[in-house]
Amino acid sequence: MIHLLPNRKSASLFAWAILLLFCLSAKDTGCGRSKAPKPAKPATESRRADFLLRELKRRDLSEVNSMSARARIYAEGDAQSVSASANIIWIRDSVVWMNVRKLGIEAMRALITKDSVFLINRLDKTYSVKDLGSLERQYSLPAGFPLLQEVLLASAWFFPDIMLQSDIKDELHRLSGTNGSVGTEYRMEEGSFMLRSESFFQPRDSRAVTFSFGDYKKVSGAGMFPYLRSIEAYSPETGAVKLELELSDLKINETQEYRFNIPDHYEKID
Repeated sequence: MIHLLPNRKSASLFAWAILLLFCLSAKDTGCGRSKAPKPAKPATESRRADFLLRELKRRDLSEVNSMSARARIYAEGDAQSVSASANIIWIRDSVVWMNVRKLGIEAMRALITKDSVFLINRLDKTYSVKDLGSLERQYSLPAGFPLLQEVLLASAWFFPDIMLQSDIKDELHRLSGTNGSVGTEYRMEEGSFMLRSESFFQPRDSRAVTFSFGDYKKVSGAGMFPYLRSIEAYSPETGAVKLELELSDLKINETQEYRFNIPDHYEKID
């Protein structure tokens, strides 16, 4: 999900899963970017769609109720690029909290609930509140908070009314389909059948978002879990936006505490 502040003064990015709201005014052209890792075992023989679908649904993270992690972030959009660090907390069916730091200074703090997105911009001493539904519409996201949870857990989200076809693309298994207005695409590793990317797009309105995953490692309580994430999105209003995250210090099902207080002297902006 992405939210641009007035005048598009800076790249505004997250993921989240999501794509979130990133507000830094300084341009940083020295940021490095990671390349998507090649599949460990190239797919050479096409699999049946129903087989691949079962493999995607086999990964069960229903017992994971909270997660916290640190992240290195690279973001680009609106002709700017930024690198920073962040702390992320997720609590199932409740909130996603994040703070972003640049050069040791907190620049942004964000809170996502089931229906709203709150953002504090420490640099400008401003804050904003947005309806989560408006971000869904902007990027053709099929759902709000439920989708965000699935993206954080690197689980696939499915439309109930789309029939999926299978083939091979870029050495990965691919499931793709459309219901006439919205299209989806999922790419998976051969052998492990781990999800490498999922995309949602609306060709008629030129809106699209792709979530990619890599560097899976075994995590206690969560099985194989990806430490590398990238989010690429496009809409006519914002143009192309990209966010990359590298997670560390990942903790599953541990008690999480977070603070989100808006100072009285901060100005609210639309």
